[in-house]
Amino acid sequence: MGVQGSNHSVRSGLGSSVGKHQVIIWRLIFFFVLCAVMTFALLPTSGTPGFTGQDKLIHLIVFSVLFFMGAKAYPGLISWKWLYLYLGLFSYGVLMELLQGQTSYRSMEAWDLVADSLGLIVGHSALKLFSKYQNF
Repeated sequence: MGVQGSNHSVRSGLGSSVGKHQVIIWRLIFFFVLCAVMTFALLPTSGTPGFTGQDKLIHLIVFSVLFFMGAKAYPGLISWKWLYLYLGLFSYGVLMELLQGQTSYRSMEAWDLVADSLGLIVGHSALKLFSKYQNF
């Protein structure tokens, strides 16, 4: 294996047992956060939002963080393979909206999916920016 292959295995977090353990921990955290977000999304809301658009801002932030965490949980995704993370998290957002639509106290909103999508783009952009300054 050349130097380039060696660097890739270290960058992807799979080059050592410490890296493998970190990936496993990130995957467990990612799964836990996915479950927690879905749980909170299906709970009844408590009153009115603090400001107009608060719900959309929360969607944007949550999906930005989910993208960032997904990248840590599944390192080594490059180029077009980011599409898997985008599609997986967007599908998760669709499922969340469908399930909310089945409750009597929540509603399904297309604008939430727009906010989710923007959150994925923001998360990916933050990841790229962070990666320039850190060995991510």
